[in-house]
Amino acid sequence: MPAKSSGPCRTGAVSKMAEISVFQTGSTLVSPAVPDRSSRKAAIAYTGLFQDRKKRISVPVKAFLVEGSGHRILIDTGWSAACAVHPLRHLGFGLWFASEPVMSAGESVVQQLKQRHLQPSDLDAILLTHLDCDHVSGLLPLKDAARIYTTREELAAASAKNVRYNPRFWKGIDFSFYEMKPDERAPFKRSCDLFGDGSVVAYFTPSHSAGSVAVEVNDGGRFALFPVDKGYNRRSWEELRLPGPIYRPENMTRALAWVRAESRRENCAGVYAAHDPEIQPGQYKI
Repeated sequence: MPAKSSGPCRTGAVSKMAEISVFQTGSTLVSPAVPDRSSRKAAIAYTGLFQDRKKRISVPVKAFLVEGSGHRILIDTGWSAACAVHPLRHLGFGLWFASEPVMSAGESVVQQLKQRHLQPSDLDAILLTHLDCDHVSGLLPLKDAARIYTTREELAAASAKNVRYNPRFWKGIDFSFYEMKPDERAPFKRSCDLFGDGSVVAYFTPSHSAGSVAVEVNDGGRFALFPVDKGYNRRSWEELRLPGPIYRPENMTRALAWVRAESRRENCAGVYAAHDPEIQPGQYKI
């Protein structure tokens, strides 16, 4: 897909006050070590190997539509509609075993956009926080978005025959890359001001994966933070509990401490993690 230039939203009115729509695209059955690695002793316990599948826990899988400041962006894509039909065939055995999808018809992002009379081409950008299956499984049906962003570091890691990733989920996608610049306020000293107006900022956070990002949306002096998998729920960052799949433990601790500090700022309108059961599907204002 040839990359298109970003610009103002093309279809439908965009609220002057930024609005967040939380799309739940089903859930995933995982080892308890996925949200909290301290719950199991083995370093690879998050894969679910040698564990009773009946003791798995269900965590939601979410994507986020943000509309405001003349932009319409999607943060991650969640599960594909194919996961409601034949998840094993869609994911392949390894990914299915580690992160079994549970999904009903109509829960994919592309289907939820249609319910709002929106098409993928109405999106100014899709911001991928990383390339794990539960965040990009639904990408290909959304390929007509103006731009689709990832980091060079994440794409390199995902292209290195890593069992964690399935490049089929982005086959044929012409990615745009976050152009990271020095930023002393950023947790890892690099960030990308996506539209050049401070409304959407992607922070480089190599913690959950080698090239993952967190996204901040600013509006009227307030902001919403999307750490996505830098913590699975509020307990993660409040207690600095490391999740199972991580790139570097010390980086994850640093990222979680940053999320905690940001969440305590007076002008923080909310923290939206992709697997947090406290964040219910619906619409929220910043």
